[in-house]
Amino acid sequence: MKYVVFLAVSLTLLLFAPLFGQEARAAKQTFTACTEKQEYPPFIMGTGNVFPEKNPGILVEIITAAVKQAGLKPKFIRRPWKRCLKLLEQNEIDGIFASIYLKEREILGRYPMKSKALNLPIELDPIRRLRRVTYSLFKKKNSPFNWDGNKFTSMRRSIGAPLGYVVVKKLHEVHSIEANTVHLPSSGLRHVADGHLDAYIIEGDIGRSLIDDLKLGDSLLEIKPPFAEYDWYMMVSHGFYNENPEISEKIWNVIGEYREQHMQRLLDHYRYLP
Repeated sequence: MKYVVFLAVSLTLLLFAPLFGQEARAAKQTFTACTEKQEYPPFIMGTGNVFPEKNPGILVEIITAAVKQAGLKPKFIRRPWKRCLKLLEQNEIDGIFASIYLKEREILGRYPMKSKALNLPIELDPIRRLRRVTYSLFKKKNSPFNWDGNKFTSMRRSIGAPLGYVVVKKLHEVHSIEANTVHLPSSGLRHVADGHLDAYIIEGDIGRSLIDDLKLGDSLLEIKPPFAEYDWYMMVSHGFYNENPEISEKIWNVIGEYREQHMQRLLDHYRYLP
């Protein structure tokens, strides 16, 4: 009798062992996302390899909430932007943010998409974006350089922008201008204030926050209208999506929902940080 009971227990453990293993693996599973090492307040805070434990930035908070609701543990790494894109292409990470849609980036990873209609191609789903943003030109006050929404005038030096950004591509393809990509935003804005660049292009909220932090408000001016308007997305690697399509869609769904429900609260919170 004891032998029969022992055998039954052993068979039960063998039957359920794979399930226990799956639960253990799922409990340890992480979602690794890459973004830049630069501080872009209020969206990305801190300058090191990891984010501050408190107030890491609006995008980090949104993605953290989405990944946790999908049942995974978020992990963030910080690299130069072009390196993040390469890591995504090589499936060495699970996601990157914040990425603007480009057709050629579809080979690197996946954006949240929606089906247009039966038998029609799918299209980008802006409801599941991270944020709608505008990119502005910041110039030195009293500089004759200008942008009227269609063309540049009184350009004497060069326009700065971060390496690998979509605005660099737009400057080249639409305006036949080669951007100066040597300087990161903080340094680039200082060079504008010193008269070494005609202007620097950066997302408007980020540019205004950096100008406040650098105490350049008396020197720099944001040109109206903005240079460009885009949606920011979190891309997911092909490898992660192919293995976890339902989890990937869940993360994007929560990103859209969380943004709608909490964006204004987050903006207000980060605006009044000491």
